Amino acid sequence: MMRRQRHRFLVAGSAAVIVLTLAACGGHTTAGFPVQAQKTSTTHAPEGAPAHPPPPPKPLPTNSVKKLILSSEDVNELVGLPLDKRSEFASPGVAGGDYNNPDCGVAMGITKDALGNGEFTVYRGVRDEATKDDGSVGVFTQNIAIFETADKASELFHNAYKSFGHCNSTTITSKTSTTVWKILAPGAFNGDVVTFGTLQLTDKNQPLGWRCDHQARVKNNVIVEAWLCAWANGASAAAAAVDQIDARIPPPDKPTPPQPANFLPSNKIKSVIVGVSDAGKILGTNLGDSTITLFPPDPRDLGAKSNCSPLLGPDANTFGINVDYTAFREADYREDKDDYQHIVNQRVATYTDTQTASRTFQDAFKGLGGCDGSLVDAGAPDEQFQLQAPVVNGNTAQWAIIEFTKGQPDTWRCVFDLRTQSNVLFVAKVCQYGNAAEIVGQIADKMAASIPK
Repeated sequence: MMRRQRHRFLVAGSAAVIVLTLAACGGHTTAGFPVQAQKTSTTHAPEGAPAHPPPPPKPLPTNSVKKLILSSEDVNELVGLPLDKRSEFASPGVAGGDYNNPDCGVAMGITKDALGNGEFTVYRGVRDEATKDDGSVGVFTQNIAIFETADKASELFHNAYKSFGHCNSTTITSKTSTTVWKILAPGAFNGDVVTFGTLQLTDKNQPLGWRCDHQARVKNNVIVEAWLCAWANGASAAAAAVDQIDARIPPPDKPTPPQPANFLPSNKIKSVIVGVSDAGKILGTNLGDSTITLFPPDPRDLGAKSNCSPLLGPDANTFGINVDYTAFREADYREDKDDYQHIVNQRVATYTDTQTASRTFQDAFKGLGGCDGSLVDAGAPDEQFQLQAPVVNGNTAQWAIIEFTKGQPDTWRCVFDLRTQSNVLFVAKVCQYGNAAEIVGQIADKMAASIPK
């Protein structure tokens, strides 16, 4: 009856490849571009007086670079992950020529040639990372380069990204690694901010679930890049990091608009999970074994019925085939790892907005034709699960799977309650001997109560 989980491992190449997996974000400035002259009022100057653009901002001095770097505490708060190992670099580690697709090399992180092959007056690269069970949990990188003038920083930035749009949906590999990455670069790339990402692919050219999201910005005489690689969409974290760095570069920009009231930030995703003690009280049992996972499980190979895989539990495809979620958590509770009467499983994903979460919920039930009543492999000899089609009511769906042993129905069954609320998609599952519909509803209700409405 034991549920087996596969461990995913980031395919490691060289240290340089790891350094290339993070993204950066940006904002808008007029540095390097002509400013539209404003008509002068007769109240302020004689009629016909020449109008002048405001003077350019004073360049940031080289010795200010340390003040721009976000601390480890700031990074952990932004990404919602315990990144406990920090490395620093005084020079960018790679060039476009280190990849099989040199013109798209910046997709893997800012390169030496993008920064003018040393035209900066100072550079700092900082990487925060963490691993668990021999697999990577997350990697966050900050790249900051200061130049002598704002014009030079702007020139290099726009030269690096002006034709980057043609890299969208192409693949790239390092010359020192066989790992293949798909580039997500839909544009636009003609301003002072660029946002893009990469997806690591499996040997079958399918997304592995490991994703790197970048945002890069030029402001004044500084080029900033921040990027997060994780088992989730990290675009919002990368953007927030660049915003924080940007605010330390004169002149100050307008503050970031507040998040909507019904928005759950990705770094608060743990608050949705019902704790093991509370779940045990709902079931009336002591759940002594608990496991936390940071990425959704792979789809199950069910042969001709593989389209029915989500009914065994929402999987990586259910939550977004291109790793559309900004954070993911799974909690699995049992009485004992190897001897249990109950399984309580919760999976939660946050998204950039309510619309994306709602669309993902609706897409979860597409392609399930022919699944209702089907018998599929349960993962043990002589055991199968009979699937039921979901009953969808607005933003909620319930269904069950019933165990069959040697072709006969058993009393062991699992009940699911999948919901979307605000920018969150979440599911509760309870397996036991007997119908757990009421219990799973209570757990789902408790999860929903922690999500802003």
